[in-house]
Amino acid sequence: MLSRKVLAIASLSTIVCSTGAFGEDFKSSKFLTYAPEAQKSYIITSVVMAGIIAGQNKPDQSTCIDRWMADHEAAGFSSVKDAMSRFPDHHPSGVIVAVLEKACGSVKYGGK
Repeated sequence: MLSRKVLAIASLSTIVCSTGAFGEDFKSSKFLTYAPEAQKSYIITSVVMAGIIAGQNKPDQSTCIDRWMADHEAAGFSSVKDAMSRFPDHHPSGVIVAVLEKACGSVKYGGK
């Protein structure tokens, strides 16, 4: 678990330092203009964080998210980028969550 947290923090730092602030106008259309490595880093960070959150709420879903990432990373997360192309006015994080929900179920969790 520690290694996932370290990866998430390192990736987040890379994104913040290399791409600047993301405001309300940050859309998938803009995201798709970034270099492939920046795109990959952003997607990995989002997926890792979703997995960490899922692990606290639905451990089986966390396993699914981890497996999804392993299955899609080599192809550069083409399913996410394809979805972003179809929804260019949506925030990239929202598109990533939608793709993960389609693969692994809802990320709406009840309070504890």
